[in-house]
Amino acid sequence: MKILIVDDQRSARRVLRHMLRTLPDLEIEEAESLALAKELIGSMAPDLLLVDIRLADNSVDRSGLDLLRWLRETARTIPAVMITASSELVEIREAMRLGALDYVLKDELCPEMLLPIVEGLRERFQLRGEVSQLRKRVERAWGTAQIVGSSPQMERVRRLVDRVANADSPVLIRGETGSGKEMVARAIHEMSSRSSQRFLAVNCSALPGTLIESLIFGHERGAFTGASRRVRGQLELAGAGTLLLDEIAEMPSELQAKLLRVLEDRTFRPLGCEDELQLRARVLAATHVDLETRMRRGQFREDLFYRLNVVTIELPTLAERQEDLHELVHWFVAEIPRKLRFSEEAMEWLRKRTWPGNVRELKNTIERLALLADTTDIEVPVLQELVGEDADRSRMELDHLAKAILALPGRLGSKLEVVERAVLEQAVATCGGNKSAAARLIGLDRKALERKLERFAEPGVVPAED
Repeated sequence: MKILIVDDQRSARRVLRHMLRTLPDLEIEEAESLALAKELIGSMAPDLLLVDIRLADNSVDRSGLDLLRWLRETARTIPAVMITASSELVEIREAMRLGALDYVLKDELCPEMLLPIVEGLRERFQLRGEVSQLRKRVERAWGTAQIVGSSPQMERVRRLVDRVANADSPVLIRGETGSGKEMVARAIHEMSSRSSQRFLAVNCSALPGTLIESLIFGHERGAFTGASRRVRGQLELAGAGTLLLDEIAEMPSELQAKLLRVLEDRTFRPLGCEDELQLRARVLAATHVDLETRMRRGQFREDLFYRLNVVTIELPTLAERQEDLHELVHWFVAEIPRKLRFSEEAMEWLRKRTWPGNVRELKNTIERLALLADTTDIEVPVLQELVGEDADRSRMELDHLAKAILALPGRLGSKLEVVERAVLEQAVATCGGNKSAAARLIGLDRKALERKLERFAEPGVVPAED
């Protein structure tokens, strides 16, 4: 907090400075004249003025009031506390009329009178700053403003969100894990006329089929063993808002049929309920898997796919939009209290990483650096220590390995499938058959690992020979 003391008497200025010494984080300047006060106000931009009404020995001179008039004429809203004698009541009234915050009588001047005024003003500044920060955070995280990136892929995503926001049709959001599917769903909701209503998200892979059905549709008391009370499902709780069905590919097949009917008829029936309820919410869906492959295997209903696939928004991986990395880093840094600064070399190091976890992995990396880095100036050695080994070395090793794979004999069939199968089987063997550990080693979730192993177990996907 910056304070400017304006008084023509040096002893008076020293008294005020001495009284303020107990308050932390103060920057105090002094001015003995009106001219110097105006100059310092322009250069230091004080948060508070402590002004003597009389700035000269001449009893007619009331240049402290002239300072208030000048502040008013120049539209400067700087709080001022006037220091005055008890005999100057007319001047006190004039000072308050000109916008003075408060006044303190010289014969009552003491820390008990002055410090509460300064502390109260400091609290107001802090509260105003917190409100401003909250307002900025809300503005940053609202609608398409939260979709960060200037790459052509992200510009297209923003355009699609703008165009589909106020429609009631389903939207299918596709992209790898961590690419921001739920963020896009929220942006659609916030840009729509439903923004004042609820936004709910259900992860269809998080619970077994029976619980997912109850969670989405709700149930009546006694609908099944353990149903001791009526529970409203997400379709009902969403009201006239938006419901996101995340990881829609993991929804059990019998539940897929029920969802299709809901989307077609705009009605649903909770478990154990005789009456149908009207669906008022808009339904969005998201997935990171290849639904077309799931349909060919009979694992996802074709009619539901076409009902959901009215509009599709494809999210690129972070590796596919590396030009956005600089913006993303600064966006995430702005969200944390510790302000990190990245050198150009550090930014280049980050750009060379593959980021299998996409934007979510980058965000977690920034948070880890904020917590663990000894300095706020982030250089390559800090990244190597806290994030992982040098990306240049990893890239060189991968390039060398890729050349060796391409040199394999053509009779092995599809080299990509051969390599993927070998990596999966080696990971499972290395982990002693523990699929959860193998999935962590590769960087997948267990379900994704099992799907890949099942695909290679099918006769039709054995690598064909030339």
